[in-house]
Amino acid sequence: MGNIVPASARPILERTLDIVRIRANSNGECFGGEIMDALREAGAALGADRLEILLTRTVLVRTMESLGENCPAEVLQNYENRMRESEALKYLREAIVWIAALKNSTEGLPSGEDDSELRPIANK
Repeated sequence: MGNIVPASARPILERTLDIVRIRANSNGECFGGEIMDALREAGAALGADRLEILLTRTVLVRTMESLGENCPAEVLQNYENRMRESEALKYLREAIVWIAALKNSTEGLPSGEDDSELRPIANK
């Protein structure tokens, strides 16, 4: 079974963006693990099931990889090293843009990647 992008991914990422923006410290920093906490919280608030949240996390991880992050899955579990809020927001915004482009695209992904494994699914 190929990877799929749930219809709830964009609203989850948008709400996650807002949560991360609010929770950053006074120096404009956050832990990578706080991004994942915000993602879970946003998904729960929107009534998304666990699978939708995990699939949204996969979209975020792939986006982070495409932007040059070496170990994005580890970054999202890190509560020891802070990252700039601007970097966290960049990842989230790019994932939102990527999902929007995927949804609107008839010719593939904006980065030229093959979209044969990633397909949006409709709401339940």
